[in-house]
This record gives sequence, C-alpha cells and structure tokens, in this order.
Amino acid sequence: MPESLSIASMSAVAEPALIPRSTARVAISILLTVLDSWTVVVFRGMLCNVSAHHPIWLTGIVLLFVSLFASLARTWYLALPVRPR
Repeated sequence: MPESLSIASMSAVAEPALIPRSTARVAISILLTVLDSWTVVVFRGMLCNVSAHHPIWLTGIVLLFVSLFASLARTWYLALPVRPR
C-alpha cells in the first residue's frame, strides 16, 4: 500500500499572534463593559416608561438585561487568566 502524505496542521505553521490572547480578551471585555454600561444608562428611563403598566413587556426587558449582564460576566470570566480547572 502506498504511504499517504501527512499534511502539517495549521497550528504548527501558524505565525505568532501580534497581541497575546489574554490581552485581547481583557480589551474586548473592557469594550463590552463600556458599551453595556452606556446602553443601560441611555435607555433606562425610556424602557421604564414603556414597560410601566405592561407586565409582559417588563418581563421581556428584565430578561434582556439579565442576558446582557450574564454574557458580560461570561466574557470577563473567560478573559481572566487564572481560572480553576
């Protein structure tokens, strides 16, 4: 049987990154924190007024904010270099 040629994996020939992965994650986490904070501050009053007497809308808005902060917490968790394994 002919011997098959092995193809080098992309990770073996990849060039080193310009920015370390942990630094990039922290920078993205800071950016997302600023954007999320800005969103909460800017739209807080409008969303409270819109959902004042609409319990279903209020539930939806609360779920949106919970998911926003949960994704932000996950981003920071992944960005921190020391995590329990």
